Amino acid sequence: MIKYKYYFLIVAISLVTSCGNRNVKEGTHDEIKNLVYPTLMVIPSDALLKRLGCIKEVENHGVIHYDRNYSKSFIQDSELKFVIASIEEAFSKSNYPLENLEHQIKQINNEKAMDFVEGTSNDAKTILMNTARPDYIIEIDYEFKQDPNSRNPKKILCYILTAIDVYTNKTIASITRPDIGNNGEGKNISLLIKEDLSNNISDFQNQMNIRFNDLLTNGIEITLRITTDENAKLNLGDECLGTENYNDWVNSWLKKNTVNSVYKSVKNTDKELKFTNVRIKTQTKDGQKFTAYDFANNIREDIAKACGVSAKNKTQSIADAFIVLTGLK
Repeated sequence: MIKYKYYFLIVAISLVTSCGNRNVKEGTHDEIKNLVYPTLMVIPSDALLKRLGCIKEVENHGVIHYDRNYSKSFIQDSELKFVIASIEEAFSKSNYPLENLEHQIKQINNEKAMDFVEGTSNDAKTILMNTARPDYIIEIDYEFKQDPNSRNPKKILCYILTAIDVYTNKTIASITRPDIGNNGEGKNISLLIKEDLSNNISDFQNQMNIRFNDLLTNGIEITLRITTDENAKLNLGDECLGTENYNDWVNSWLKKNTVNSVYKSVKNTDKELKFTNVRIKTQTKDGQKFTAYDFANNIREDIAKACGVSAKNKTQSIADAFIVLTGLK
């Protein structure tokens, strides 16, 4: 598990409105020095993977899943490694901690789990997120093609950079550059992106920092599902050891164990409880990153002790906690 140290200092970010744009206000030397930056991982977008023939749809019980083959994408596009490296370099210069996609794939392979990553029953993206645990992924999509408006054999580069919160899957920042490279004869894609990005990355980073400041202050956002096993002889409307029913116990627990008691109940039946917008802390007491799996483990242990039930942590995603009550002890 990756160490993820946070410094409990006020992040010197203030929002100012100017022509509809948000910017990070300049702070003192000490404030800037102590800013906490999100961990990033740069990956090819699904659109790019599709053009490279490295993604396919898989239907499982009527639900469409995507089988992403990141390893193959590096073989199909020899530029991809250098493009990712150029983007990583731009963020590294601004002190953002990074997790490298290719390195993580090799690590998973070394742990003899590549069949997990490349298999259709498990999503490669989910496994990578659970292994590397970045705060944001930076998706890159690009095309380098003939300029349709030019009679000369000139090429133009179009690229899109999108920052996505891995917990909510929400886009928090983006750059779209539809027409660069007309004067870039002899330059490769990674160099063109590197040069152009240096002029456009500041506002992109500001948008990420604003969002990350909110996470540090108000907690990361996940979902929580609690269900009963089909063979379990209990309902969530039953009483927990003769005091309160499971529904009430869970709500009381969430009030005490979420940041600022923030969560939203969206489903409440005898067989399933579901909560969204659940705000949880960002780190453990020893400075490690805190995820939906850790949160699920905490509630699993407490409900087992308080209500005398057996419970399993079935969490797979970094942002979706899932507990199954299997029966009374």
